[in-house]
Amino acid sequence: MKNIFKCAAAVTMAAALACSAGCTGDTKWSFKTDHLSLTSGMWISYTFDGVNNALQKVKETDENATLETMDFNKQEIDGQLAKDWAYADAKKQVIRYLTLDKLAADLGAEVSEETFNSSKYYYSYFYKNYYSEMYEKLGVSEDSYCKAYLMPQLLSDEVFKKLYDKGGTQEVSDKEVETYFVDNYVSYYYVSCDLTTTDADSGESKEVDAATKEKYSTNFRKYAAMLNNDGKTAKDVAEQYKVDFSVETVPETTETKHKDDMSTDDLNKAILEAEEGKAVTKEIGTKLYMIYRYKIQDKAAKIKAASDETSDDETEIISREDIVKKMKSDDFEKYVSDAEDKLDYTRNDACVHKYDVLRTVNILVDLSKQQ
Repeated sequence: MKNIFKCAAAVTMAAALACSAGCTGDTKWSFKTDHLSLTSGMWISYTFDGVNNALQKVKETDENATLETMDFNKQEIDGQLAKDWAYADAKKQVIRYLTLDKLAADLGAEVSEETFNSSKYYYSYFYKNYYSEMYEKLGVSEDSYCKAYLMPQLLSDEVFKKLYDKGGTQEVSDKEVETYFVDNYVSYYYVSCDLTTTDADSGESKEVDAATKEKYSTNFRKYAAMLNNDGKTAKDVAEQYKVDFSVETVPETTETKHKDDMSTDDLNKAILEAEEGKAVTKEIGTKLYMIYRYKIQDKAAKIKAASDETSDDETEIISREDIVKKMKSDDFEKYVSDAEDKLDYTRNDACVHKYDVLRTVNILVDLSKQQ
């Protein structure tokens, strides 16, 4: 059963309050606006997600729960019957897709056929090579699957750009981007070496002897001095490391990250505590590190938009778009959520009743019994 669940969310019956409920005999479409109609296969994809999400929710309190043991007509999730919870979960994806499509149309944005086709490789591969049998049994074509999961992402990107990119309706200025970057990002470089070795006879790990540890420490203090006093670069440090340790590959890392994305382990704590523009050596766990935290203001000069010209000798480029996404993620979510509340759409009851949550559950249970 585990192999069946790798996609995402769910669905339930069609009894819930729809905006405008259409009742026709045509079950090829599920939900629509004046601009876009979603196929039945796309709806079924979302019901699959809803069923999976409902199961995962139940597993939070009952780790042994399975679709076979769950009764979607009786099991409750957050005060709702499981089938209703799954339906609501699936419908969220429908409304998000339709809303993003409408916003894109209103803003003059679009996802070209070329962009869609060039972006769907992973989805097509996943469908064809892993889950085609399951989705075909459910009634989901490859095209519906790809559009259900890929198009909302592509539309979201296009709407975001129309709002916040240069020339957008809510354009974020270069000054705002730089200020946010300097206040919230950290840029660093470090090299490391192990302070343990493997015993040739026992295969057990043990600490290096005192003389070896002192040799390593001397080397690392030298690397710090190269950056602090000698005007050398991280590249120079890496080359010296190769000589000192007789290796071709240096265990080094160079990153520029938002502080919120830094984990709370001892290494990241040491990076955040380090003074900008000063290299330090530090023993953390079973490794020795030389950590250098760059001056973030200097790194701001490397921020580039995708449309900016770059020279061949630029070895580091920091994406303006990635910074803006981080800046405006909460604002964008609210913008889309507010638009969802105002969306005018029609639900095809015939389709939603025919391809309801319980149908999806039954097919998945039957498939699991065949494995």
